[in-house]
Formats: sequence, structure tokens, C-alpha cells
Amino acid sequence: MSQQPAMFMRGPHDPLCIERAEGPWLFTSDGHKILDAGGGAVVVNIGQGRREIAEVAARTIASLDYIVPVWTSRQRERLVERLSRWTPAGMTRFFFTSGGSESVEAALKFAILYHRARGQRSKNKIIGRRFSYHGNTIAALSAGGSGRRADYEDILLDWPKIDPSYCYRCPWGKTYPSCEIDCATALEKEILKHGADSIAAFIAEPMMGSSGGAVPPVKEYWPKIREICTSHNVLLIADEVMTGFGRTGRRFAVEHWGVAADLLVGGKGLTGGYMPMGMIAVKESLVEELERARADFMFYTYSSHPVACAVADEVLAIMERERLVERSAEVGARLGASLKEELSGHPMVGDIRGAGMFWGIELVQDKATRMPFAPEKKVTNRVLGASVRRGMFFYPATGMAGKAGGDAMMITPPFIIGDAEIEFIIRTARAALDEIQPNL
Repeated sequence: MSQQPAMFMRGPHDPLCIERAEGPWLFTSDGHKILDAGGGAVVVNIGQGRREIAEVAARTIASLDYIVPVWTSRQRERLVERLSRWTPAGMTRFFFTSGGSESVEAALKFAILYHRARGQRSKNKIIGRRFSYHGNTIAALSAGGSGRRADYEDILLDWPKIDPSYCYRCPWGKTYPSCEIDCATALEKEILKHGADSIAAFIAEPMMGSSGGAVPPVKEYWPKIREICTSHNVLLIADEVMTGFGRTGRRFAVEHWGVAADLLVGGKGLTGGYMPMGMIAVKESLVEELERARADFMFYTYSSHPVACAVADEVLAIMERERLVERSAEVGARLGASLKEELSGHPMVGDIRGAGMFWGIELVQDKATRMPFAPEKKVTNRVLGASVRRGMFFYPATGMAGKAGGDAMMITPPFIIGDAEIEFIIRTARAALDEIQPNL
């Protein structure tokens, strides 16, 4: 019998086998060392190989493995208590999942169920943004607008989309900051087009992640979005799977604009990659509506798993003790300044943007017009290959150039990196771009 491959589907190249990891570094089975400047899939924050996490996981497994999620545990209670200090005021109810996609699915279901509990059954549509990615379930793909929808378009839910907050590719041909206001008012136009009595929620990342390459809006955008949602009784869902838990230099990215979402979706950084886990944080008053209506919000099998709860609690405790959110802001500012100083002039670089440990480098064919490369050139993948050969991984993204997708590099390292790692990131990124550029 032939040996079965380790991966579900074979790709054109054999995957790297990572044997161990320490801090921001990965070590392959063939002896190579790679700086994880992407934090994996924008996940790793406290660094890998932390003995404290291993000890907490071992102690929990030794005493408690699995319980049905309708019960509780000390691990869950401690995590809820800690999270209530992390999340914005009023968000004191937490529903736990196995990851970001499940969390988005739960948030969308909650929004629809909330309106049904109030007798508004017609409010069953979710508005998303035309360039967005919220996860890999059918409902999450329906809410998003990324190219990952392509193979499922015929079965996805027909939910409306608006154009996103983005400046130099403004669909109205305007420039900063007026395009941001048009992007916000586009939401109101879409609500009125479909009827406010049909819209349950609007979902968006506070700063666009993989579907744009770390794109922050200007300050007017989110307050205007909040105002529109409130006036039309539409729940505001902030997808903070990528941007949450200190990634942008604040505990949650919505804090940059002082905006309070109705639901906040988290994942990735919640456990720093040590366990699969996600969550939604919901305003107390919204959950009370469901309780009064005796509505049933079904759990997932691994919701609130004791080991995941214990690990998440310890990850957040480490972040508090070591002031890693503050470090993300401080060291991230140096990282961003260095990226701009050293790479802005490169002929392939159209834009560098971000905050904290959340930076995007958009790659363009023409620097003056910021015209993207043709998708068949697979520029991001080629730059990534050149970078990994030099010992650095970054997270590949699209540059949000319409259906063509565009190309972008996301530099989203663990919060524990220092000046030596920043210098290595800059040097390696430039060398990778210099290698690929002459062949394009």
C-alpha cells in the first residue's frame, strides 16, 4: 500500500516541515531557520515555546479534559472575568468557538436571532464589504467579498455588499478624506435600497486584513458607520479576528476611533496560536433580549473547552504582565517607520500602511499609477518564495485591486521582536523584491 500524503491535497511543491519553534523563529526538519514575520496566519503574539503555556495546558489536561458547553468550569470562569477587563465597556457576554470562521458564523446567527427575538423576522440580511474576508464557512463567505468565494458563488447567500474604506483605489475616483465619507454613506444607501426592515447587521474588519493587506481607514469612517447602524437598527459587527488582542497597538482596533460595536469577533491572538479558539463578545443588553424571549443559541461541540480557556487566560495574563499591547504599539511604530523609510522608494512598492504589528506592503506594476500586476504573474507568491529562501516568512495577501486581486505582503510578526529582527525583516524584504523585480 502506498504511503498517504500528510497534506489533504497535494500542491505543486512539498510543504515545509516545521520541527520546532522558539520566540519568533521557526526551525525546519532540514535544518533551516525562518523568521516568522507573519505570525503564522497573523496569529502568534507572545512568541512560541513559552513554558508557562505548556505547564498550564498540562495541569488542565491532568484534571479536566472535556465537558459539554452548557456546563461551566473554573477555567472558563477565569477567562470570562479576564476578558471582561479586555473588551470595550458593556461587552460582558462571551460565546466561545474553535476559531475565527466559527466566531463569525456565530456572530451572524446571533444578529439574525436577536431581531427575531424582538419580533423582526424580516431582518435577515447581512451587509458586508465588496473586498473583505470573514472566514471559510458558507455564511462567512457570503458576508465577505474575497476571491475565495469563486467556487461557491452559486450557493452563497445573496447578501448585499458595499465598497470598502480605501483611499487611492476609491470607486468614486475621489481622494482622502472625502472618499471615506462616501464609503460610509454607501452603507446607508444600501440599507435604504434593501429596506432597513430587512437588514440585521453590518460586518467589517476595523482595518482590512488579507483582502486588502492591512488597510486602515481615516478617522471619520467608523464613527459615521456607527451612526448609520444605530439610526437604522442595524447591529454593528466588528471582525477583530486579525486585528484584536493588541495586534494594532490597541487591545482592539475599534478603540483607535472610540467606536463601540454591538458584537466583537475575536480569534487568532486570543490564544496566540497555542490552541484553536475564537469568541464573540456581545453587549449585555443584546443577550438579555434573547434571554427574555427564551431563545436558544446552540453551542459548538468544542465551545468553551477547558484547556483552550486555560491557555487563553494565560496568554492574556502574559500579555498583561509583559505589557505586550504597549510593546506592539511602540515596537510596531519603529517597524512601520523602518518599512516606509527603506522600502517606499522601491519600484514595486505602491503603498505601505498599518499600525502596531499590523503592516501591509502593496506591490504594484506601475508606481506612478499604482496599477496592479496581472494575477497570472502570481507576484506575491514569487516574492514569498524568494523571502523564505532567505529565511523569512510573511503573510501573503491581496492588494484589493478589484477582481484582479492585486498583490500585498503582510508584515505581522509576534509582539516580542526587537530591533535585530526588524532589521532582518527590512533587509530580507528588500532582497526578495530585488530578486523578483527584474523578471517582471
